[in-house]
Amino acid sequence: MRNDGVARILLGLAASFLLNGQVSAWATEPRAMVRLQAQGQASPPAGIADLAWIEGHWLGEMPDGPVEHVILGAAFGHMPSFVRALSPQGPVFYEISVFVEVAGSLSVRVKHFTPSLAGWEAREAYIDRPLVGRDGDTFYFDGITFARTGPDSFTVYFLDRVGDRERATLVIPFRRKV
Repeated sequence: MRNDGVARILLGLAASFLLNGQVSAWATEPRAMVRLQAQGQASPPAGIADLAWIEGHWLGEMPDGPVEHVILGAAFGHMPSFVRALSPQGPVFYEISVFVEVAGSLSVRVKHFTPSLAGWEAREAYIDRPLVGRDGDTFYFDGITFARTGPDSFTVYFLDRVGDRERATLVIPFRRKV
């Protein structure tokens, strides 16, 4: 097949995706994979059972080093998890989070800690990220997306913000630890 034939096939596939309103993750910028909750926006229906695929021990790679994410199975509408982010110099931070059913939908509640276990958030506070959209096994929470990419892999897209200012979109691919 000549190069112009390959180009026609690729253009046809791209047109098909656009006409059908479908864009795959590989064809988008990382920021396009993150959604923010609009004021007054209701969360779509979802239950904790919809996230059963994410249970397990996962290994990922952040810009400064490896990250582990251990997600426990669901019980009473909660799926707790623990994150350990490392750099060559040692631990960077720890995170305790929970996927939780709220009013017929889901939310991720997060609390961060320094390597010496000092909390980033105030003692009684946590970050609440309600579900703002869903497309199959891609869950768009406010500012963070969990996208299943295979039976033993998923990718996290995290929008790093300071106030209303967006700094970067962090892309963290995870694979199941065997």
